[in-house]
Amino acid sequence: MDLYIKKAILHAFDPGQPEITSSENLMELTPVMLDYVTKKVEKIYSDDAKRGILSEENHFLSLVTDDFIASTITVANFWREEFILSEKQKQNDLLFVAYELDTQPHFAFIRLSLRDSFSHDFDTTTGQIKIRKTESSLPGAGSAADEAIAINRKTFSYHLLEKRIKYNGKNYNYFSENLLAEKPDISVNKAIKTIKKTAESVAKSYDDNDFAFSQKVQNAVFHAVEKQENLNPEALADQLFADNLTARLAFKDQVKEEIPDKIRFEQMPMEKIEKKLSNQKLSLSNGIEMIVPQSLYEDAETVEFIQNDDGTYSIIIKNIEEIKNKW
Repeated sequence: MDLYIKKAILHAFDPGQPEITSSENLMELTPVMLDYVTKKVEKIYSDDAKRGILSEENHFLSLVTDDFIASTITVANFWREEFILSEKQKQNDLLFVAYELDTQPHFAFIRLSLRDSFSHDFDTTTGQIKIRKTESSLPGAGSAADEAIAINRKTFSYHLLEKRIKYNGKNYNYFSENLLAEKPDISVNKAIKTIKKTAESVAKSYDDNDFAFSQKVQNAVFHAVEKQENLNPEALADQLFADNLTARLAFKDQVKEEIPDKIRFEQMPMEKIEKKLSNQKLSLSNGIEMIVPQSLYEDAETVEFIQNDDGTYSIIIKNIEEIKNKW
């Protein structure tokens, strides 16, 4: 990811205060701060991010102008109007970043929920080293943002990490529904889970939902990710239910409710997604657990799955040169 941080500023939200506490000047991007900000921005581009394209008339988009500091204050106050309705509120720092990604200008808003932490403190009067509780600490650089949006200022495409707030006993996706007034695409992570759940549900209704079918689903999704193509429910339906037209149509209809279009893989952490799918993890009824790499799962010279006449299964692992006990 070719990321170049240009500017950053931090504002503060305190539910006990009537307004946002705004910084007047930009952050000093020391090497430590630059590393922190960069990692926070990178975390937005995760497989949990919802994506979409804002219309040119979008109100939230209109708040982001070339005046970076003024834009951040305006966006922070607009955000506060909605977030203040939440039944559970904590102190949050609001990090805004102007940066270039693949030479294109971007604007990011990252909500960082403050939390308690502990550190040690040397008491010179008693000669003791004490544990001290520190309130209002920022999360570490490696942790994901509590909520964030990154907007491409040329194409108006965005990546959104959002959390629901509870208001009047109901949960709301307030960021997409109220701030953006847009319905983003489903995240890659949720799309994969939806495909798995729907495929297994359809297969079960046709008495075809055994472990082999679940493996087949994972294998099909893995190969789509490996090729870095889009995730196409239509194509997956043809692979998973090639011999059953009724099941194929049922899968397409059901999955379309959550995934109306192909899922694109642009600006996604493909290595991370591929790693999640790269192994078949099997839990056997006799207590044995196995991990079979996708590269070997289809190799009959390495591992073979056999269904016996009595309905039980046998697994044959072949050509083993060495066995190590890892504990």
